[in-house]
Formats: sequence, structure tokens, C-alpha cells
Amino acid sequence: MIYLDNAATTPMDPEVIAVVHESMRRDFANSGTVYSLGLDAKKRIEEAEDRIRGSLSIPPGFKIIFTSGGSESNNLFIKGYGLPDKKVAGLGLEHPSVAQTLEAFRELGNEPVSLLSLQMEGRLDVSSLSQLKSQKVRLLCLSHVNNELGSVNDPALLLPALSEQSPQTRLFLDGVQAVGKLKRSPGMWPGLAGYSISGHKINGPKGIGLLIVDGKLGLKPQIHGGQHQHRLRAGTLPVPLIIGLAHAIQRSVDKADETVKNSQRLFQQLVAGLKNLADRIPDLDLHFNSSLSEDLSRQSPAIANFRFAPVEAEVMLHHLEEKEIYVGLGSACSAHSKEPSKILTGIGLTPEEARCSLRISFGPQNTVSDVDAFLETFGQAYRQLFSTFNRKTASS
Repeated sequence: MIYLDNAATTPMDPEVIAVVHESMRRDFANSGTVYSLGLDAKKRIEEAEDRIRGSLSIPPGFKIIFTSGGSESNNLFIKGYGLPDKKVAGLGLEHPSVAQTLEAFRELGNEPVSLLSLQMEGRLDVSSLSQLKSQKVRLLCLSHVNNELGSVNDPALLLPALSEQSPQTRLFLDGVQAVGKLKRSPGMWPGLAGYSISGHKINGPKGIGLLIVDGKLGLKPQIHGGQHQHRLRAGTLPVPLIIGLAHAIQRSVDKADETVKNSQRLFQQLVAGLKNLADRIPDLDLHFNSSLSEDLSRQSPAIANFRFAPVEAEVMLHHLEEKEIYVGLGSACSAHSKEPSKILTGIGLTPEEARCSLRISFGPQNTVSDVDAFLETFGQAYRQLFSTFNRKTASS
């Protein structure tokens, strides 16, 4: 099996599995109780939080809130800080858990600001942030790394520009596709309002994520029912998942340089191989939706998106699946929708072009031979499928 859809989810690291398994045996007590078993569980949560703070260089002034994953973290921050009347903005190319949360503001008569006209290769043009000031935007919500394109909104560039052009606007980043896949940026925390992480995107367990939030902000809880987690998120804490998340974060951060180098090598090999196929297959109309930049402040090498009309990507996906090669169409949260990707149409693709686009996303386990096998199978499948789709196009 060759798994090339790591932006959708990742296989759990065997070390993470081991620590979760051990904790499930040991840490069954409710961490909110006051007897020794509960206090031991609470201590292990605190140790996990300290480990996360150290791995990510999180300053003391930031709170850590454990959630069920990236979608809940995004909802908790955006609604908890922005509702009911703070003006919010997004690029319009965010994951549905950000985009649809911003849309919920419209139902309250608070129209979110779309900055889609300011996108460049899936990133926000930092030279145009003065528009946020003129529209009195209080919260800007962006993907640190776009989940379909791999384009990067670099906080090292955004935060100084915001401070100069629109100082009243706070920045929230969906960091789900960034941790462990870009080199560490400990200097990003000053000025950042919030940041989300999901365990299953970094070879950790599903059902656990976290929100890192500036402790000076007044955040309103979205789940009520207890005094847990600074009174910001009620619910009994899943000790084994938290311990697993801490272990996954530490391992992904410690291996980030190695992971980035491997992804760069695979990205370059994939691009060169696809261009070679296009040279050898006259009918292959190949275009890259992702930037081919090697600048890590612009593009994550962990994600590559390309199109090959008229062959539809979903049909190609299933041909690859027959050879046990697994790739992605885009956000797994929208994979069953028949609508074309809003991210791809948002950067200017037609619906047809979006439907003919595949996403390849790398993880630490992927190798050069994985890319070679994909390229060979993709080329064979394209030759088989082209005539069928070309006839459909000609007859329509």
C-alpha cells in the first residue's frame, strides 16, 4: 500500500500508539476528582501541557485548551472571540471549519469580509492589509498552510504587516497542516491571537486537538457544563488522547527539519516526473494548481495539487486505488460533495478544471519509490482513461 493523502489524515506513529495504550490501561480516573487516582490523571495532563509548551515554544501568556480536533478548535476561537458583533474576515480559501464558521456570522447580521480578490497563489497579499483597517475588521482568520494547495500564510510576514497597516486586527491561524511540516517558527507567538492543531494530522490519535489562545483575550465558551479548562470548554478530559497528542507534537516538531527535507525531495521528484509524463504523453494537458516555489514562506512541500482535464480526478483516484495507491481530491470534509472544490474555483479554476484536480500530500513515511510507483500507475491510467473522457467532451 502507498498512502499519499496525509493532508486528510495520517497513520498513527507506533510510539504514539504505545503511549496511548499504556495510558488507557493506567489513566482511567476522571481528572476532575479529588482522590489520588484523579489527581494522578490531572498531573499527567499538566505534564503533557508542559511538554507541548516546550515543543512549540509557547509563551506563558497563552492558554492551551484541549478539544476534539481542529474543527472544534477553529469554531471555539472564531465564535468565542468574534460573536456576536466583532467584524471578521477570511481569505475565502480556508478549510470548511473556518469558512463555514465565518459564514455563521452572516445569520446574525454581521457580514464577514472576504479578501478573495487579494489572494496570490492561494495566499493573502500582505501589502493590502490596510483594507482591514478601513473596514474595521477585528479578527482575520487564515490557514497557516492551505489544506488543498499547500500555500503558506507566513505569520512572520503577516504579523508585522498587520501591526503597521491595521493594528486593531487580531490574527487567528488554522495550523492543522503546518505543525511538523514546516520548520519551527517560535517567534510567531507575539501578536498572534489563536492557533489550532489536530492530532490526527501529525501521526497522532483522532478525536483530540488543541487551541492555543492569547490569555488576554476574552473568549466565550461554546460548550457549557463545567468548570474545566479555564472555564472555556466543558467536558471530562481524555487523558490517554492528550498524552498521545503531546507525544505526537514533540516527535513531529523534533523531526520537522528531516520531514521538510524529505517532502522537498518528494515534491521535486513528483513535479519533475509529471512534467516528464506530459512530454511523453501528447494528450496529457498538465497544469499545477499549487505553487512550485521552493520558498517555505510561500509553499509547503508536503502538498501538491495538479489537474489533467478532461479526465476526472475521482475516476483517476479509483484507478489508483485498484493498485493500492491512495491520493486525495481535496478537503476530506467535503470529499463526498459533488460540488467542485471552493478553494480551487476560488483561485480561478473552472468547475471542470477543479473536478480534474488531484492532491498528493506527503508524510514522514513516504519514500522516493512511492512517488515512482504513483507516476507509473498514473501514466498508465491516464492513457486508458483519456479516450473515454475525450469522447464525452467532444459529444457534450
